[in-house]
Order: sequence, then structure tokens, then C-alpha cells
Amino acid sequence: MTYDTWEELEVGIEGCKKCRLCETRNNIVFGVGNKNADLMFIGEGPGADEDRLRRTFCG
Repeated sequence: MTYDTWEELEVGIEGCKKCRLCETRNNIVFGVGNKNADLMFIGEGPGADEDRLRRTFCG
């Protein structure tokens, strides 16, 4: 599936079950910041703080 906007992507992944993270997560951690930035940081599976706050790199 392809998405034309960040908003469509975020809605599209809300119920994702393509990996085992869905077994223990409570939320999708999509990220924050400038969606038009030249650089993007992608981390591994979110930790408990990221899951709880739905915010990346806060744990």
C-alpha cells in the first residue's frame, strides 16, 4: 500500500500487526517534527516511555 501524505500513513499504520511489536504495544509511535526535513532518525522498537507518551526518543 502507498500513501500520499504523512497523515494518511499515520492513519494507515494505526492497527498494524505486521511485526511482533503489536503483541505488547499500546500505541503506535509515529514521530514528531518537521515532516519536510532533509534528515530523519528512525529508531528500533519503541520502549515503554515512547509507547506510553506516543513520542519518539523520550525514554
